[in-house]
Amino acid sequence: MQPKSRELVRIMLGGAILSIALLSASLAANAGSHCPGYSQCPAIDYAQTMNENTDAIALSAEIASEEQKALAQAQKKNLPSGERNKQLGRLLFFDVTLSVRGNQACATCHSPKMGFSGGISQINRTVVSFPGSVFPRAGNRRPIAAAYGAFAPPLHYESKTDEFIGGTFWDAGATGEVTGSPAADQAMAPFVNPLEMAMPDRACVLYRVAKGQYASVFKAVWGIDLQSIAWPENTEKVCQKPGQGGSLTPLKLSTTDRLFANNAYQKLAQSIASFEISSAVSPFTSKFDAVLAGTATLTAQEAHGLKLFNSDAVGCGECHASGGNRPLFTDFSATNIGIPSNRNNPFLHEDVDNGKGLIANPLGTAFVDNGIGPILQASNNSSWRAMASRFMGMFQVPSLRNVARGGNKGMTRAFMHNGFFTDLKMVVHFYNTRDVLPRCNGSGVVGVDCWPAPEQPANLNTEELGNLGLSDQDEQDIVAFLKTLTDGYKSK
Repeated sequence: MQPKSRELVRIMLGGAILSIALLSASLAANAGSHCPGYSQCPAIDYAQTMNENTDAIALSAEIASEEQKALAQAQKKNLPSGERNKQLGRLLFFDVTLSVRGNQACATCHSPKMGFSGGISQINRTVVSFPGSVFPRAGNRRPIAAAYGAFAPPLHYESKTDEFIGGTFWDAGATGEVTGSPAADQAMAPFVNPLEMAMPDRACVLYRVAKGQYASVFKAVWGIDLQSIAWPENTEKVCQKPGQGGSLTPLKLSTTDRLFANNAYQKLAQSIASFEISSAVSPFTSKFDAVLAGTATLTAQEAHGLKLFNSDAVGCGECHASGGNRPLFTDFSATNIGIPSNRNNPFLHEDVDNGKGLIANPLGTAFVDNGIGPILQASNNSSWRAMASRFMGMFQVPSLRNVARGGNKGMTRAFMHNGFFTDLKMVVHFYNTRDVLPRCNGSGVVGVDCWPAPEQPANLNTEELGNLGLSDQDEQDIVAFLKTLTDGYKSK
């Protein structure tokens, strides 16, 4: 790294460390009963952020607009069944009423303007995890991009390479075992996650659809009349009570209606998956796609970045393959690249009873996110359970498509499963120098003088990263190439 560049990074990261210190002080100062379930309050006021932040207000308006557009499209006569299903998925994706407080949609955490990932800069540069419907509850990871994730195959073990491939989400926990589609399996989870949309019963989600504007669309797509369920008189009251992660069946439905609702819920999730795999979410419209189509040309810097990206010495293409006509830039494998713990994550302080029996993180600050390992450990497959220890700390390789989206418009984006990085250049620098710089010991500038220890040092990938020998200009060139993967490119 050149002296001037080194000093600039030192100044930038020095400011980041100061911000971290201030956030930690803020956490300690704000502990109290006004943050039920937290030993220390989040460093930002989630309610205020979601109601007053410019990005959040813009996202809220976008969600409302998209919902109305989807409704108008879905109600068109003579719409092909596949297109109507996609529009139904779009309606479900942007519907805030499907959360317990009526304030959160799938799109709240998966913003179109950020490649269907977290689109609120203030959250990305501070606490990383997005709030659930019940403030100040929040999950333990940053939102993974919904774009291109629906192409993942069901989770399976490849004996030739000793890898688990497929599934969706950071820990591949949506395996595809339930519906056959990992994306659909994933879509079933957030609605009833107490740290996300917090509905107390899956049937409550169907109830909201049944009482909403597009029950007829659901019936047209699946032939399922949600109005035919004998909804109990207290359904509305039950569905307004946040779920605590225990029983998912507080609604007293008949056995027949419960089976009917379980089937309908899977169909609902399949519609969301059909939207996510469609061109509305995964369009393949980046500059790189235009280059493949022969309608654009990479600049010299971008071309050099691509050459480095695919080179044996750098090896990014090993996991983020760029070959073929429509490359996904992921092989859907899992690996541990040694990301340090993000101590700003409020989940580390969700070790207090919220007053209703929910302790989201009993381990508190001792919590270690082990990625796919616990998923394998809890599997019904005995051979997977036996291998779980070898995969602790591994996370799914995400698609690099839209990895730079938002940054060009001045928005802060978070990277990696825990949002430890907020600068794409620094991500590349980490891959380049993780094993070159010493471990931080309380002094020095992170990323310049040292790197913190991995959150989980076991099963660390030491073959494909850590000491790549790249210059500062090489790192910049790789970033320039990654920016060509942003959708919405228009040839000049």
